[in-house]
Amino acid sequence: MLGKLFKYEFKNTAKVMLTIYGVLLLTTIIGTFALRGAVRMEVTGNDSPIANLLFATALIVYILSIFAFFIVTYVYMCTHFYKTMYSAQGYLTHTLPVKRLTTFHVKLATSFIWIFLSILLFIASIFFLVNGASDGELWRLLSTEFWKDFGSELSAMGMNGAGFVLYAIAALMLSCLTYLLWVFASASIGQLFATNKVLVSVVAGVIMYFVNQVMSLVVMTICGLFASASVNGSIFSVNVTAVSGTASELQNAFLGGQMIYSVLVVIVLYVICNVIVRKHVNLE
Repeated sequence: MLGKLFKYEFKNTAKVMLTIYGVLLLTTIIGTFALRGAVRMEVTGNDSPIANLLFATALIVYILSIFAFFIVTYVYMCTHFYKTMYSAQGYLTHTLPVKRLTTFHVKLATSFIWIFLSILLFIASIFFLVNGASDGELWRLLSTEFWKDFGSELSAMGMNGAGFVLYAIAALMLSCLTYLLWVFASASIGQLFATNKVLVSVVAGVIMYFVNQVMSLVVMTICGLFASASVNGSIFSVNVTAVSGTASELQNAFLGGQMIYSVLVVIVLYVICNVIVRKHVNLE
């Protein structure tokens, strides 16, 4: 049954997501040709107002599509969750012969996969755009000089390439889960109320956002990123001074603290969703 749930959920969301990915692919191709043409015109000294206008328009369309790509993907995943869990469509969802929590897990996992894949496609889009416009120069730099210099920087911080890649992947995954669970938890809290469910969800999300920002600052302080702060004159200003210790020690403490904090945030948001989905679903 679990496999069928995943299959149905992916099938239910694939049409929209593949359309979004197709638009990204198309705009990436257009943006690559536009940037490549603009670079070649600059090198050769050609000055065609019409060509410049076309290239500039194509690049603007690409940039706007990149922003829209993330916004549309994220909003679609969140609205799809709300509609299929807590709106009128939720009645059909909860009539399935599976536990509510199982359904929630399937929707969370599906949304996570789509969001994570979207980020990878975004990175690939930027890479192909710049690499195509530079006739492969970006790939040459990345495969030779960049990794050599970057490896030296990591060594100075007490890290290696494999450790950095693992940390980056883990941080990216936690970030995806955090933003998904943030909205899922807000929607779950909002549906507890008989009226103004969407409004309550928004308010709950805003409150959790500000709490998260305050706690992030506390974590940064505990990790030793800030040592002192003072108020100068009539305008508030903060003097930042690092605590004693090497740069690598401070960096590792900060990265480790942020990772632990991100895990705790994911756990807290998941527990909120877990409790509400199991015991307090309100479809009235």
